[in-house]
Amino acid sequence: MDSWRAKAGTTLLSLLMVASLQLQAEAERTISAEELHDKVRGMWLGQLIGNAAGRETEGEYSGPTPNPNPVVPWVIKQQWDADDDTDTEYVALHIIETYGLDCNSLEIAGEWRTHTTASRIYIANKQAWYLMGDGYLPPDTGSRTYNKHWYAIDSQISTEVLGAVSPGLVQPAIDLAGKFARVTNTGFPVHASQFYAAIYAEAFFEPSVVTLVERGLRAVPVTSRTYQVITDVLEWYFEDVSDGMLDWRATRSRLYDKYQGANSHGRFYRWVESTVNTGATVIAILYGQGDFKETVQIGVLAGWDCDCNPATAGGLIGIVNGFSGLPPDLADPSICGDLYINVARPYLPDPDRGLPQYEAVSRIASCLTYFAQQNILDNGGYYTSDGVTRVYHVPDAGVVVPEPEMPDPNRPAGLVAQALAAGIAVTPTAAVQRYDADVDRDNLYSIIDGIIDNSYNGHKAYYSYVSDPKARPKRDWYQLDFSQPVKFEQVTFYEGDVVWHRINDYHKDDDSLGGFFEDLTVEVLRHGRWVEPAALQMTPALDRLKMYQTIAFDFPPIVGEAIRVIGTPGGARGFTTIMELEAQGQIDPGLYVADVRIAGGQTQRSHIGSIEIELSRDVSVSRDDVLLEEDALGAVPMSRFGFRYDPATRSLILLLSPTLPDGRYSVRLRCATITDATGLTLLDDDDDPADGTYTIRFHKLFGDVDGSATVDFRDMSFLAGHWLSFSAGTGLESNGDDVLNFLDLAPFTANWLSRPQPYP
Repeated sequence: MDSWRAKAGTTLLSLLMVASLQLQAEAERTISAEELHDKVRGMWLGQLIGNAAGRETEGEYSGPTPNPNPVVPWVIKQQWDADDDTDTEYVALHIIETYGLDCNSLEIAGEWRTHTTASRIYIANKQAWYLMGDGYLPPDTGSRTYNKHWYAIDSQISTEVLGAVSPGLVQPAIDLAGKFARVTNTGFPVHASQFYAAIYAEAFFEPSVVTLVERGLRAVPVTSRTYQVITDVLEWYFEDVSDGMLDWRATRSRLYDKYQGANSHGRFYRWVESTVNTGATVIAILYGQGDFKETVQIGVLAGWDCDCNPATAGGLIGIVNGFSGLPPDLADPSICGDLYINVARPYLPDPDRGLPQYEAVSRIASCLTYFAQQNILDNGGYYTSDGVTRVYHVPDAGVVVPEPEMPDPNRPAGLVAQALAAGIAVTPTAAVQRYDADVDRDNLYSIIDGIIDNSYNGHKAYYSYVSDPKARPKRDWYQLDFSQPVKFEQVTFYEGDVVWHRINDYHKDDDSLGGFFEDLTVEVLRHGRWVEPAALQMTPALDRLKMYQTIAFDFPPIVGEAIRVIGTPGGARGFTTIMELEAQGQIDPGLYVADVRIAGGQTQRSHIGSIEIELSRDVSVSRDDVLLEEDALGAVPMSRFGFRYDPATRSLILLLSPTLPDGRYSVRLRCATITDATGLTLLDDDDDPADGTYTIRFHKLFGDVDGSATVDFRDMSFLAGHWLSFSAGTGLESNGDDVLNFLDLAPFTANWLSRPQPYP
């Protein structure tokens, strides 16, 4: 029986293997070792030629007009010196050679620190290098939190080679590119890296550049800014094709307008950013139509980072056409050398030698061929024959899964969303107010649009910068005004970016221009006064060295008409940035104290005849629910004040006759026993929300006309202005004769510069 089972199992396994090989044969693609080597050699040399062609004008043509020259001067060398894109790829190759394709962040960071110095390293690469020196690892080294140039081009010019070692393996290519891209960047620049890796991987088997770009889009999240710019360029290209006359300069103009110029919403950073350079590279690829010279020339003449872009585009066409298909007047060995000089990455390829070091381009191609073979085998492929006749069998690319989507919210979150849905108006205000919907930095309404993460969409944070130093606020704040009272329970401040000063200084050492708060708290507008909520807790603490912090403020529920975060702006120019201000709470605040009017709402505290406490709802309340206390002496006898409740105005009214002696007082309402018709109890949202009583504090001090709790020159000025005149409403009448005279002066001077006791 066991023998039968074994034979049956063996037969079934054999049948499954045959079926698997048949399916594999139907889906796989093949490439000879010789062709693979030719293509990766063409890639590396194509990058070098493209890079050298654009170095002279790098960054020069970054405005609305591209380089006006019809052609570029080719710079063909016998010895190819490395630049900041190929030499970073060179380090990546060493990491793969040392640790394999499954290398981890710790290994990547260790090799970066060993083989990279401050020389010839820039922008996001340089920030990542600094961060590794402080012990940070990828992806933190490329995150929005720590890398001030997370938006830049760095990752997409240093990971194309990962597509070159993934022939036909699109998913492994984008996964590998994503891992290395996060060393220096996050979000849409990572997606650009993955797009390039995908089209490099596809280029081994697909010669059409249009098809390559279309297939490359499968590797990019639809919600990414990278997807948007590539689809825009594709659409403009197809429109141009339908016109019958290709004009890459016109398409370049459209790219500028939408992603840098008038229609960009201010989302352009600078000429080394990812998006506009991705667009320029795709223009070069499409309009070059597979011709190496034309592709590289457009990449150079389009401008911006015009040595890196033609290097990427040239490397792609180098794969498509192979080294053998490069133009002879550029690649012929009689004029084009095979020597690659490493001038900036120490201990490579020989760990025991300094710089410079030399390596043949053809030898680099052999390494790439070997890594590609390993990748093919690791992903279910195989090879047949051996030596020069070896043929690689590559599984079909299959379904490509890009990074997770991150769709933009279509409305704000939390309390603002609830309020707007209920017809309650919400208006964002700030210490510095601009409401320009066409520019993110100047659109205050963007702080209630629900967008808290700009790593995909490229939105800029609002910022409070004012060019005139005299007009800059000493205290900066962002506020949400509601058209009717609401209950606040939490507020979250989503910080924006720190605006750096010197581009290549480490962010912790850079005297940044601004973008952050030195300190921060929350205030709620209630009864016409700004108050800090009780038991306020901030999590986490502000960190000057972190960008895009999410700061949550928790506190017991409190009712108000507005809420704000407020603090001291930081930086050399004293301003802050913000992505979003999100409040949590309830639009129906329930039963609460809506208003308090001491002495009829007057500021004067000389005479207090009444205290009116307006509630938000009609309530059941008795005299026993109200306690009047003097801070030093304790409870005021009930015989000293009258009590009534007016349901028409929902007001508790305390009538004081005669007036109270000078002192500091509290009216305490027992929250648990004051209820509305549904049984809802009074909200205790005062300074001590845990004691069960809503407390109203006030003082009485004869002579204190302005309510400042001190009898001083301002009160004297008021007295002088009404001297010997009718005294009604002044609060300075002391003897009942309705005229301010010397009889009223005596009690006034008796309180001169005094304060009601006890005084904290």
